[in-house]
Amino acid sequence: MARNRADYYHDENRRVRRVRPEGAGRRMALLLIDVVMVVVSVFAAVALLGGLLAKVVNPESTTLFVFAGLFYQIIYLVNIACALWWVVRWKRWFLLSLAMLLVGSGNIGLFYRSDIRQKSEEVVRTREDVKLVTYNVMNFQNGESGEDNFERVSEWLNKEGAQIVCLQEAFFSSSKSFGDFKDRLKKLGYGFFTNADPNNGDSKSGSGYAMFSTYPIVRHRVADADSQNVNGVWADVKIGRDTVRIFNLHLQSTGISNEERKGTLSHRIIDDSLAYTKLSQIAHKVVDNYRVRAGEARNVASLVEGSPYPVVVCGDFNDTPVSYTYGHLRSRELLDAYVEKGRGTEFTFQGLYNLFRIDYILPQKDVFEVKTYDSYDLDYSDHKPIVATIRPIEK
Repeated sequence: MARNRADYYHDENRRVRRVRPEGAGRRMALLLIDVVMVVVSVFAAVALLGGLLAKVVNPESTTLFVFAGLFYQIIYLVNIACALWWVVRWKRWFLLSLAMLLVGSGNIGLFYRSDIRQKSEEVVRTREDVKLVTYNVMNFQNGESGEDNFERVSEWLNKEGAQIVCLQEAFFSSSKSFGDFKDRLKKLGYGFFTNADPNNGDSKSGSGYAMFSTYPIVRHRVADADSQNVNGVWADVKIGRDTVRIFNLHLQSTGISNEERKGTLSHRIIDDSLAYTKLSQIAHKVVDNYRVRAGEARNVASLVEGSPYPVVVCGDFNDTPVSYTYGHLRSRELLDAYVEKGRGTEFTFQGLYNLFRIDYILPQKDVFEVKTYDSYDLDYSDHKPIVATIRPIEK
């Protein structure tokens, strides 16, 4: 019996010794992953706080938070992934990720809207409704073929049937193509005005703004200008017995060229020996132009606040909803048409992996209600046109 018992312990110990290295290896691997996830969780939490600050901190003071705002939705998803990991691991680090998800949840509606409610609503258009379009038309140029898109854009506008149209990067001239474009819209009952870059040197042509309206345009002016270009225009439009001031904005761009987008900001950058230098140059461009947009947004916001009439702000802000530009322009006085009636995930810039919503229609709160919001995947430009229907609130 003693010998058999010894043999049993010998066999059992041998079995334990054989299993122990495998179990220890697994525990060590999990420990290493936990350490990495702690670092990621802390970094993601700090980045999310930076994104929240990006809406309120002026980039002219510091640009420390601008990239956190730019990639806010990605940072939020990383925090979700961290929270799920800590739930599975049953660790207290879950509380950090959960706290950040709750703190940052207020901005998620700027990027994603549930479509359940909107699908259940039947929208009936009335005579009081005003349909607006804002569209950066990229100078009516097709990037692939180089041919102009005057005819295709006018056909789409004809089909859409909006009463007010705000175009940015609208190249206009005395050429037959643009003349035909204007004639087509005149036949639809649109009045219009155009405003080009004042430094172009040719008063008969340029790239700038065009506004079309089936309502009478009673006056129009430049909204904001600096030493380089015009950053916005406005028009007073007579809608029934009321006058509404429509702002058409195109704020400072990122300064990133098409070549940089196609080369540097793509998978090809991995094999580029000058990757760090090129990315650093792009980052400096982005930061510099954040500062410029901050000043433009502040100037336009003062004009919006000083308007004697109700306002609707439209255009290409070249900035995301988690930014000082958007936050300062919208403030508490304007609605975001997408936030009110959008569906699903929205982007308006057709580039850089379709991450960014930078085009907006913002009607004045307590004056208008938003009835519909849509955007269209047209290939006429690097932007999508967005369309909203608003209605004056009866008082």
